[in-house]
Order: sequence, then C-alpha cells, then structure tokens
Amino acid sequence: MFNPTTILQKNIEQLECPGALLAVSENGDITTYSAGSIGKDGHNRSFYIYSISKTLTATAILLLCEEQGNFLDEPLAVFLSEAPIPRQITIRQLLNHTSGLSDYFSSAEYRQALSDNPTTPWTYDKLMMLGLRDTPLFEPGTSWSYSNPGYALLEELIEKKAEMKYYDFVRKTIIDHVALDDTRPFLEVDHRQELLEGEDLSFIGDFRTLYHPGWIAPACFISTVSDVAKFYDALFDYRIVSQDSLSEMTRTVDVLKSPTSESIPSYGLGLMHGRNSPLGDAYGHGGGGPGYTTFALHYPKLEGNSVSFSLVLNKNLPQTPFKLMDQIVALYRDSKT
Repeated sequence: MFNPTTILQKNIEQLECPGALLAVSENGDITTYSAGSIGKDGHNRSFYIYSISKTLTATAILLLCEEQGNFLDEPLAVFLSEAPIPRQITIRQLLNHTSGLSDYFSSAEYRQALSDNPTTPWTYDKLMMLGLRDTPLFEPGTSWSYSNPGYALLEELIEKKAEMKYYDFVRKTIIDHVALDDTRPFLEVDHRQELLEGEDLSFIGDFRTLYHPGWIAPACFISTVSDVAKFYDALFDYRIVSQDSLSEMTRTVDVLKSPTSESIPSYGLGLMHGRNSPLGDAYGHGGGGPGYTTFALHYPKLEGNSVSFSLVLNKNLPQTPFKLMDQIVALYRDSKT
C-alpha cells in the first residue's frame, strides 16, 4: 500500500523544515498526505505556488498559438517592439530559458531590498531593469539560464495578443475551463493569514502579512496541492491544449553543458524534465520563495497509470526537492509491484 508519510517526515527532519504536504492524483483520483506541522486540517490550505506558475504562462502562450497561428519562433520584437532585450530573441527562447536574459532573483541587492522592505516593492520597471542588467549572458539559443524577467515579458505578450489582462486570460482559458476552484492570482498581501503557515527567517514576523506580490515580476498564483495536481492532469490529458501544442511544450533542451549520464536535467516550454530518468518520463515544475518550496511532476505512464504529484514544503529551501520527489515516486512504483 502506498503511504509516503514516513518519507515526508524523514525528509522534513533532514531539511529542517516544519512540514510537508503532498497530493497524488492517480488517474484523476486525488489523495493527500502530510507530515510535521501540517495536519489533516491543512490539506486544503492554499499557498504561493511560485514558479509552477510558469507552466500556466507557457500553456497560455500555446493556446494563443492555436488561436492565432504558431508564433513560437518569431522574435518578441515583432510584437513588442520596445522590449528592452536583443531583438533576435524568440518566444520559444523566452519560454525555454535559452534567451540569454539575466535575472534578479539571485541578486544580493534584490534580496536585501526584499528583506528590508517586504511590504514596499520596487516598481515593475526597476525590477525588470535590475533583472535584465547583465543581459546578454550568451548568444540566444546557445546555452541555458533561468530568467524571471523573460516570463514577465511573455505576460506582456499575452496581454497584447489576447487583448485582455494576463490573469483574466488565464482564468478564462485555464482556471475556469478545468475547474481549478482553489486557484487564484497572488495580488495582495495575506493580511488575514489565510494561507498555509510557513517559515521564513529572513522576515521579522509572519511572512504572510508582509510579503507583497510586487516583488515578483512574472505572474504568481495561489493554489492548493490538489488543484496543482488537477492542472497537470488536465494539461497532459489534452483538456487544455492540443496534442501538437503539448508536443511543443515537451520539446526540451539540456540545462547543463556537461550533464550526468542519468536523469539529465532539461527544460521544455514552461516544463522541467529529467531526461533518461530511471523512474520514467515526467514533466512538471518547481518553485520557491518566501515561506514555501513547491514541486509538481506528472507521469503520463507510471506503472500503467497517469499520475501527478504535487508537493509543498512550508519553508523556503535553497533548491527544488528533487531527491524527495524521487523517493516518493519510487515508493509509488514499489507499491504497484
């Protein structure tokens, strides 16, 4: 019988994390599990999903390609002529992080400003200016580097081509379309402390009542582990985009110049992928920020089942918990044999 509670408990002790919450969707049937500070009453609590939001942004772009013709290999400058980036950078390169754009997230200046004034964010223009300060990191298409400003520009593109606000388009075409009833945009500080409790020692006080969405240039959604699993189920079941569009999203590039021989990190259009993983083909995304570390993976065929895993740890950790997810997936496989 599959029960990952012990694995969750051992890992949060090793990671010095208060709690963990997991949803497992097997052929559409969702079960939730937790450990540590998160009890059964917290299984439906919402949290910032952080960069898992990039899969929703990429999905929105593919929906527009279906409506208006495939523009993935067109330069962004064709549509946003004033975008402050090299003019040859394409939509695909922004989506798969091969554009050569830099980022603000690892900047000491950004981290210090966020810590000092979490309730008073920089303007969007200042955030983008700092984020793009070191652009170009390389000739577009020749290497890989993660860029939040790149995804912020994709949202500007969505608004231009959809002729509506980004969040309105995502709500209409994705959230409402597949009934993600507990998913909404991160638009204001959580003064009522409605979100899942979390730990972030860089804040003096409860981060939920301090952290302002303006500190994030690209979109960020609030959701639950169950809704995140439902989203990936729907995406890979062709209930949001077509099979051709999903094929585009799962065309990956290697992240490392000298990858290991096993489970090679790669990236598609808003999707992480471990190429050659011994656990099988899976696609998803991780995220992290004040109070939470998130990770979701969908396995189209895992022991004959369509399975989505959605995980949140209620502490901001330095990296995506790949090893923890591997343990969970391995336990699932073992439980089916």
